[in-house]
Amino acid sequence: MMDIEIGEKHLSHIRQLVDSGRYPSVDSVLARALALLEERDLADTDPAIEKELAEIRKKVMEGLDDLRNGRHTKYETADQLVADIKRRAMERRERESAKERSIIG
Repeated sequence: MMDIEIGEKHLSHIRQLVDSGRYPSVDSVLARALALLEERDLADTDPAIEKELAEIRKKVMEGLDDLRNGRHTKYETADQLVADIKRRAMERRERESAKERSIIG
């Protein structure tokens, strides 16, 4: 067993996470925090992971920029969203097929 000291700011945050029900105990909060630290350390030492994370961060920032600037579609229902996804998939398949046909002959 090890004794550790946690600053009041962090301790308050841990209590809030447990009190909200997001985590069942202080131990589970600390275990999750350590797991995230391990992941970050791994990412810092693995160039492939670091590159992938950089690409993900870039896409997230682009998405947030799109949202802030009104470049998004609002759907009233999930059915509308599904229909739009299917329509876009069909359009993409048609473009790819046309491209293949033009290459072939």
